[in-house]
Amino acid sequence: FGSEHYMAVYGCYKRNGVCCCPHLSMAPVINGPDDCLNAETHMVALASFLPFFDKNPFLSPYEDDLDQVQLLMKHLRTIKQAAKLRLKTLLKPKLRQEMRWWSTYSMLARYFELCEFHSADDEDLADVLPTPAVHRKLKALKEQLSDVESVSKTLQCDALNLLDARDLLDGLLEIQPSFSNYLEPNADIVHSPDFESGVVKVLSGQPAKMGFADRILKKRKTESTSCAYELLDVIPPTSNIVERLFSSTRMVLRYERNRLSPFTLEMILFLRVNETYWDVTTVDACI
Repeated sequence: FGSEHYMAVYGCYKRNGVCCCPHLSMAPVINGPDDCLNAETHMVALASFLPFFDKNPFLSPYEDDLDQVQLLMKHLRTIKQAAKLRLKTLLKPKLRQEMRWWSTYSMLARYFELCEFHSADDEDLADVLPTPAVHRKLKALKEQLSDVESVSKTLQCDALNLLDARDLLDGLLEIQPSFSNYLEPNADIVHSPDFESGVVKVLSGQPAKMGFADRILKKRKTESTSCAYELLDVIPPTSNIVERLFSSTRMVLRYERNRLSPFTLEMILFLRVNETYWDVTTVDACI
């Protein structure tokens, strides 16, 4: 928040077959005497992340066509065109946002929903309407992006584990190989590829590869002992829960509340995020 960095801690467990992730604590990160948080350090960090926001090679052939749809949507948001559109439908134009890839699909879906309300005789839109050839290309692109959108929405579910996420990403890679730089198990953006691969292997029941020496030692074992990792399936495959926390924190810590102490902020968020774990009777018992 601003120039202050916070760290949040969650606990994950399973109860009656349902994964639970209560928020345990949140506190500001204390900067050590050797920590360097000046502008130069932030520039180095940004330089390592910015390449991942480059244009996806999958969308590169369609950029000109998408820009044309973006221009059309901007025209439809003007006062005159918005008034015309409002007489025909309650649907509103949607714009594409550079930092929100899903907005590309959202804009395309809305474009095709609004096509029936466009008049070919409207001189104000004649120059910005896509040609029939571009329209066909965009329709094919929308069908491909619908698969990506489906996987993206499913990854936001709370009941997924790392194996489910890996299966979804592998399935998406089969139809969209251009996403390999982002979705492969050993992609550069994966924080702990070895750990994630190990968890996926255990959850899938895939046995570890045994060498020659391991096979010799296994022959004289009279009984096998199995080691169960009961909590592997509750490891969150995505950071959605943390992102939602800091998004709600931004709503709590507005400009007029910048003087809130970290203790008060943590208490407010602790009660808000964990509202399913307490009710009026809990408050009454504490009082």
